[in-house]
Amino acid sequence: MGLMRAQNRQGAGHRDGRRFGLKVAEPVENGGLLEYFFVKDGRTCLQHERFVQFLRDLHEEILRLEFAHYDYRSCGIISAKDFALSLVASADIRHISKLLDRVDEVSNEPQIRDIRITFEEFKSFAEIRRQLQYLSLAIFSYGKVKGCQRKKISRELHRRSVTNQHLVARLK
Repeated sequence: MGLMRAQNRQGAGHRDGRRFGLKVAEPVENGGLLEYFFVKDGRTCLQHERFVQFLRDLHEEILRLEFAHYDYRSCGIISAKDFALSLVASADIRHISKLLDRVDEVSNEPQIRDIRITFEEFKSFAEIRRQLQYLSLAIFSYGKVKGCQRKKISRELHRRSVTNQHLVARLK
């Protein structure tokens, strides 16, 4: 960790081993989030719905930033390979090299090479990925109760029962 902090993006070391950063002169309590949630005087109670909406907006903004990272031409679409790379980016580090090799193999296939993904499709798939933990817990709990942990579950059942998201055929 110390080595990582002592180097800049090009790998050169900083003169005193520390990175340059934002100098904060005022206490963090005077930041924008505190004022956003509790108004300027700080006496207002945090409203649950306002906080939930903030989290939704934050999640959407993160998705937009991730999509924009792969949509470097600002066309509103990304290639299937870039979509696959975005999936690999959130994978377990132990499997990264195997998954990157798989992306290279698959991206050269003619039926996949020309597929383009819009932001709405990207967002729908991200919602399914977000709900996978709930699905896993539901399947595990069902298996424990019924004693049938090895039953297969179809994609359609997953979509209907957990996420309530509609995916286009090419993302299934």
